[in-house]
Amino acid sequence: MVNDAAETPLKNTPWAWIVTCVLIGAATGVLAYSILGRGASAKGGNRMPDIRLQTLSLQTGPSLASCPTATCLTVYVAPWCGYCRQGTPIIIGLKKLLEKNGVTTRIIVGMDAMPAVRAYAADFGPDTLLDPDSSFRVSGVPHFLISDASGAITKKGPGLPPYDDPESVAGYLGLPNGSGP
Repeated sequence: MVNDAAETPLKNTPWAWIVTCVLIGAATGVLAYSILGRGASAKGGNRMPDIRLQTLSLQTGPSLASCPTATCLTVYVAPWCGYCRQGTPIIIGLKKLLEKNGVTTRIIVGMDAMPAVRAYAADFGPDTLLDPDSSFRVSGVPHFLISDASGAITKKGPGLPPYDDPESVAGYLGLPNGSGP
């Protein structure tokens, strides 16, 4: 009987190693995915995608692949996201501040059914871009992306910045905040 008990763990050992390796591999994949994200485009995430989304005013918006100013801030939010809702006043203030400082801000509302997307987009104004089908892919919301005039992404910021005023958020993102000399 002593020998029988000793053999049982040895028979289960290969399965334990296989399960452990699978779990470690899955955890590594999840960690890498959460750190790196899916990117802003299906082609690698280092450039803004060449897509045109409809605006709240029912116009076709400009391509996200380029920016009319030297720097663009693109903010992606979703109606069901509590942090997005909490940050709405800051995002609106940030858009106004950056406009005064020559930075274009594009706000995209998506990841939900069109009625909810349109209702939340109304908080941001008629030029808000609508993305109910998640054509523009981000790894989470809210998501802040800074790009240059050519559409190259220079910075990604998932989550709501840890500040309550537009000037501090702009500074945190490395954007002009009007407090310079």
